[in-house]
Amino acid sequence: MKTKTKRQQSKKACPPVGKGSALLLTTILLFVVLSMVVSLSYVTVMEQQMSSKTKSSVSSFFKADSGVEWALNKIANATGTTIISVFDDFTAGGKIPCPTGFGCDLYLLDENGKVIIADADISTVKAVRAVGTQTTGDPTQRAIEAAVAAGGSFSYTATCLYDAKMATPVCPASVVIGTQGLCDSGFNVAKDLGEWGVCYGSTSDWCGYSGCNINGIGGTGTFFYSPGSSCGSVFPYKAALGKAYLCSK
Repeated sequence: MKTKTKRQQSKKACPPVGKGSALLLTTILLFVVLSMVVSLSYVTVMEQQMSSKTKSSVSSFFKADSGVEWALNKIANATGTTIISVFDDFTAGGKIPCPTGFGCDLYLLDENGKVIIADADISTVKAVRAVGTQTTGDPTQRAIEAAVAAGGSFSYTATCLYDAKMATPVCPASVVIGTQGLCDSGFNVAKDLGEWGVCYGSTSDWCGYSGCNINGIGGTGTFFYSPGSSCGSVFPYKAALGKAYLCSK
């Protein structure tokens, strides 16, 4: 009987193996669940941040795109011949603010891809760069460049004469570059091409503005010289009859 009692007491002293295993398993499961929750939370936060950056980036892109389209349209329909006559807000540093609400800045590039920082002829602009800025939310900037389309313009030479007795139109006292001047409607004076007239070999070959004999203008002793050119040694005498201007749109 005593031996039996000792065996029973020995069995009661052993730890409950089943309860220990369950506790360990529960701890592992809790750790796994906690890791999943942390991972999901991290992924959610990252997705929200990426979504915010994407929205800001898209908004900046569209602002830059709107700025480029506005600038190209201004250049295509320019009435002036210089940058500052087309873009009133052009600054010495080369930055041009977009219209209110666009949220962008413009830069005009020359044929070498460099920013034009001083006023010049509008024809020197070969590309437009727009930098769109999104200030709300996640601040973001995006830039777009677009080339200025070549062609699409038209030019011709307009001439005038100094003396109304010869022909018309008569040259005005002054012509301002960038205005209509002698040009047709829709055109502006782009350049003063200089004087034109006749060269003659001796004073007897020229009879002045009032009228000429058969050997006068168009005779054997004279010939026409084009705008901006000069007479040579064979026909050294020069009679300027008028001026010529380049009209463009």
